[in-house]
Amino acid sequence: HPGVKIVARVTGAASVSAVMSKVGSIENVFVVYCDGVAQPGSGPKPTFSTILWTEGTKQSVPLCSGLDTNAEHDIVIFKSTEAQWMGIKPTPNHVSFYEIVGLGMRLLPPLVRPQQHRIEFLGDSLTAGFCNLCEQEHSPAAESFALSWPNLVCEQLEAECHAAAWSGYGMVKNCCGGETLMSDVWLRTLASTPSDDASDPHGTTAKNIWNFTSWIPDAVVINLGSNDGLTGSREELIPAYNATYLDLVKSAAVAYGEQTHFFLACGPMSDAYCDPVRWIIGQANAMGIKATFLDHHGFECPAHCCGHPGADQDWQMAVSTVRQVEAAMGWSASTCSTPALDRGLGSPTC
Repeated sequence: HPGVKIVARVTGAASVSAVMSKVGSIENVFVVYCDGVAQPGSGPKPTFSTILWTEGTKQSVPLCSGLDTNAEHDIVIFKSTEAQWMGIKPTPNHVSFYEIVGLGMRLLPPLVRPQQHRIEFLGDSLTAGFCNLCEQEHSPAAESFALSWPNLVCEQLEAECHAAAWSGYGMVKNCCGGETLMSDVWLRTLASTPSDDASDPHGTTAKNIWNFTSWIPDAVVINLGSNDGLTGSREELIPAYNATYLDLVKSAAVAYGEQTHFFLACGPMSDAYCDPVRWIIGQANAMGIKATFLDHHGFECPAHCCGHPGADQDWQMAVSTVRQVEAAMGWSASTCSTPALDRGLGSPTC
């Protein structure tokens, strides 16, 4: 999933590296922060990619250099791409992390900021940050979950977050082919792990089913419907969309408990699913489930960003989302320095 972080605190080494490996052929991209600064420096470009790695072979990945050996240093390895970029049919495509190493290095307990809240995100390309770096070659390197609106929301609200997002996938129908749906992926621990049964595009292996009681969010933010269409010939999908979406919310509410609040979004790429989303919210509220409409209308989706929100629009969407979530939850935004939401790329510091 995008947004997975590995956090470490080290001392004693002038440079450190990670030992990692990959399964699958689709490129994954990472951003590394050394003492809050994106490497190799400021800017949206990723720090490293898995594109040249040999599958199944451990790789030594440089992380930080020029470190003061007498000081303590904080390192964050951030997965900035979705599980399987442009993958219509899920096949195993994940990265394994083993250790951080460095000459003379000592590993210290990480200095982890207290997380005030927990937020779960479920979505498609809008949530993944697809093509949000704009005007670049159409590739995973043009996708930055680090600059996506969900990540910026999490930083501003000091929230521990989990995101499941896959470009092109819908609730009951995908935009561009494939039978596996986002409502299927939501149930998985590793998004790209399919069922052992090749005839079952919706399932996964028994050991890959996510335990929903292991991590309880305060808020669940869902923006799914752009790929389902729900206009023209696809209007006939609305009953299935409504039923599947409502069942997903009901199942999550049972697993998470009555305190979890659901934010069901619509926009900015389509408004065809807004009325169905409002209907689902009404049904959920009638069952005693806390659900609120999250308005994602009015944000530009430029052609040079593949018709998706760019990083500028992601920032605007984050600001709007924070305000709407704060109003519904009674939360306050972070008092930390948050360079990401201030249009920078550093990790937040308090």
